[in-house]
Amino acid sequence: MESREPCLCGRLRRATRTLSRLYDEALDPSGLTITQFSIMRTLTRLDHPTLGELADETSHEKSGLWRTLQPMIRDGLIETEADGRVQRVKLSDQGLMALVRAMPMWREAQRRVDRVLGPRGRALIDLLSDVEARV
Repeated sequence: MESREPCLCGRLRRATRTLSRLYDEALDPSGLTITQFSIMRTLTRLDHPTLGELADETSHEKSGLWRTLQPMIRDGLIETEADGRVQRVKLSDQGLMALVRAMPMWREAQRRVDRVLGPRGRALIDLLSDVEARV
């Protein structure tokens, strides 16, 4: 049986892949992906979070986040520290410099998306925030 009803999840996933490609292409000269860039931005807002706290903040599964962090740790962008039984993470000085260098590229990608969405962009952010908070 085929349903003609649109699947919100499927549409969001396709839109996310499209936006991720746009941001990844814009960030390519920096050597960062949008996932790495977003994690690094989040780390600038948090005070030396545990891996679990960072996973909660970024809506990642903890083991998936740990796999994502591995190349960033290897490349010296992120530092880890054992704190008893938990792992704490922070942006290294090298990571902060990489983030600062990538920021203009990210802003250009933001401008491209803003040109497409116009005033609907703010409404979309608000709607997605509601979904994150309530689902």
